[in-house]
Amino acid sequence: MARRIEYFGDPVLTLEQVAFQCRVESEDMEPALIEQIIIPGVTAQCESKTGAAIRGAIYEEDWPANFLSGHALDVGQASELVSIMSRQPDGTWIEQTVPVELQQGQRESFLFFPGTRPAGPLRIRYKAGLDLELNPGVRNWLLMAAATIYRHPEMFLVGQTLAELPSAFLDHLVADITVPPRF
Repeated sequence: MARRIEYFGDPVLTLEQVAFQCRVESEDMEPALIEQIIIPGVTAQCESKTGAAIRGAIYEEDWPANFLSGHALDVGQASELVSIMSRQPDGTWIEQTVPVELQQGQRESFLFFPGTRPAGPLRIRYKAGLDLELNPGVRNWLLMAAATIYRHPEMFLVGQTLAELPSAFLDHLVADITVPPRF
């Protein structure tokens, strides 16, 4: 399972976009609620539902020795390798500079070693994030989710977190980027 190390870039939605979706003037909204709870909450829900990185982030995952060249990365929408480390017999990690190829598919990204895969367990760091211009349905999902939560906070806001949204219609908007189950 990949671990998110850090986000980079701006959040995927702005206060102005959410205000427009809600048909409310942005100065009439609560900026802290939108920017600190609703936008991060719907982003996290979409990432959890799809298995894809929605907001740009750096991820790290460990590959056991039996993961061969061409194996899929855990998080969809991976776009750039940051580093590949191999575990040494003494437990330390050493960076590898072997040739690698990252092939990004619609849902998954695959890591290939054109030469020889480094032996043993690997720790792979990569950047991932969705291009919302190429996936407008995902932006629509995020905006509809944010507007629903804003309009009906009593149903979805639980303290500082968000309850899950109903899925029947909304799930089809993110189907193109949803990573298939692995088990």
